[in-house]
Amino acid sequence: MLLWKKLTKEFLKRCPMHRMVLIILLTVVFSSCTKDQFKAEIPSYIHIESIDLETESFEGSDSQNITDAWVTMDGNFLGAFELPCTIPVLADGAHEFRVSSGMKANGISATRIIYPFFEICDLFIKDGDTYQVSNSNIVNLHRDTTVVLKATTSYKENMAFLFVEDFEDAGTVVETTENSDTSLIRTNIDSLVFEGYGSGEIHLDSTHDFFEIMSAEFVPLNGLYNTSMLEMNYRCDHSFKLGVAVKSAETGLIDLYESIQINPSEEWNKIYVHTTYQVNLGNSSDEFAIFIGTVKSPSSETASFYFDNIKWLHEQ
Repeated sequence: MLLWKKLTKEFLKRCPMHRMVLIILLTVVFSSCTKDQFKAEIPSYIHIESIDLETESFEGSDSQNITDAWVTMDGNFLGAFELPCTIPVLADGAHEFRVSSGMKANGISATRIIYPFFEICDLFIKDGDTYQVSNSNIVNLHRDTTVVLKATTSYKENMAFLFVEDFEDAGTVVETTENSDTSLIRTNIDSLVFEGYGSGEIHLDSTHDFFEIMSAEFVPLNGLYNTSMLEMNYRCDHSFKLGVAVKSAETGLIDLYESIQINPSEEWNKIYVHTTYQVNLGNSSDEFAIFIGTVKSPSSETASFYFDNIKWLHEQ
């Protein structure tokens, strides 16, 4: 290496014309590389404002709290992006995008997951004032240009709705237990209802300080270790607990396994609660239900709870 440098230096010293030619060539080469490199670093962009849920009538409300888009391009994971999001992509031309619906498991920001019961999103590309369906989720990218996408998802087919309670009918599939000293009622007061014609309502006070509600029927579960989750809209000024009730096939006794304690929320909120672990504490011959309840804190004179769109889902 040292010998090559010495010879090159001597050559350039004795041949000034060649020296000039070499300088010009190096300038052209590096200038060309810089331009190509600069061009390659200009990204294309895709923008996803939100992800909508489409439901069938037996699946209940299309209410959702999809907070993130998990995105792959041509099978390569680009990342999980909080919605709405604009994603830079170092590519152009036609590419396949797959968008999955992400949310906060148990309402916790640190436990963001792809929701296991939603399909890969269908994508629609904005064209003027309308959206055109993207065939096979192919999107044509152009550098320094943003493609605006609308994403929709739906429930998967390989899952079971163990129950759906939307409080639209007089009868409900969740009931107050005999342990509770107050009752779950259906309210149709517009200011208290989340959507539709009714929501569930519970009040606690100094003489009624404990409530417990449970799905009316215990159900067997095929695939005990498969994923199960509960969805629910709620609003409350006091914390409450939610979990799985397991009824022993041998003794008929019921054990309660808490999944989560939910904190007060002044506004309606949607939560997705993991119940898989609690179900796994039972046996394959047992039957299962959901329970919700709390004891009023002595520091609170009263407590109010409102529920809607309670769904318990299980992977088949």
